[in-house]
Amino acid sequence: MMFTFSIQNHMISRASARKVERCYPMVKIIVDSTSDIPREEAERLGIIVVPLTVRFGEEEFRDGVDLLPPEFFARLALCRDLPTTSQVSSGVFMDTFRDALTDKDDEIVGLFLTHRLSGTYQSACIARNSFPRRKIYVIDSGTGSYGLWPLVQEAVRMRDEGRSGAEIAARIDEIKGRVMLRIALETLKFVQKGGRIPMTAAVVGSLLHVKPILRIQDGKIEIEKKVRGNQAAYDFMAKAMDAEWDRSCPPSLASAQCPDLLAAFVRRLRSETGMEEYDHHELGTVIGTYSGPGAVGVAYLLREDAAPGSEML
Repeated sequence: MMFTFSIQNHMISRASARKVERCYPMVKIIVDSTSDIPREEAERLGIIVVPLTVRFGEEEFRDGVDLLPPEFFARLALCRDLPTTSQVSSGVFMDTFRDALTDKDDEIVGLFLTHRLSGTYQSACIARNSFPRRKIYVIDSGTGSYGLWPLVQEAVRMRDEGRSGAEIAARIDEIKGRVMLRIALETLKFVQKGGRIPMTAAVVGSLLHVKPILRIQDGKIEIEKKVRGNQAAYDFMAKAMDAEWDRSCPPSLASAQCPDLLAAFVRRLRSETGMEEYDHHELGTVIGTYSGPGAVGVAYLLREDAAPGSEML
């Protein structure tokens, strides 16, 4: 895993943490595993990750626990039918919330995959209602996978400053509509397997080296553009990012087991946008099921004055 963006400045020393705990409610940040944040990174940031269940036929795995990206994509390449994921149940969330609320002043901020892709957010809302006297803020992120990273960074930063759960939730609600996620698919094979396009379209697309670019923004999911070849896909995403990106927040890059393609994408982004710092995550189950291996993408905050999908698009 490549990390050129260091978030050490967002972390606080143990002494500082004790000071914050004495003066402010302790805010516990909870995400689901489709955020694709590695468990060791989540532990370093003090984030709780709740795994979804992934099924390959009769086999079940806990996403990010029993099944990591390399094994997931290896299985995906061999399976006849696409894997399925099951949302986190309200019962699991109730147990997670109960374990997190160890002190009477503890609060929870939960950031979850858009409801358009999973019922996980609704399960968290049901669980929250079982704790009517506690401060639990459940947020539909409107995005997924590495698109959650800008929101998680902001939540961690505010928590470490000693902000309350209400303040953090209000800020995340304010900016979540500005998260733009794009990803270029290497193949149409898995989109076709999922029934999103007919077989003939997948075959023709493969012969013509068509690369669909998927876009997720403010809860809306669409195939934004189809181009021929990786370079055209990287050009499109780089130019769009240059026109829209809020440069105060480093972007998040993602890839599906393809370091060479990622390196080419990074070079193109740097030449077009001047990007220096970024974070990188390996794609996991939700987007990875339809992208397959070889996909690369970027997520970032839009500038406040940048309309989603500027005239360049």
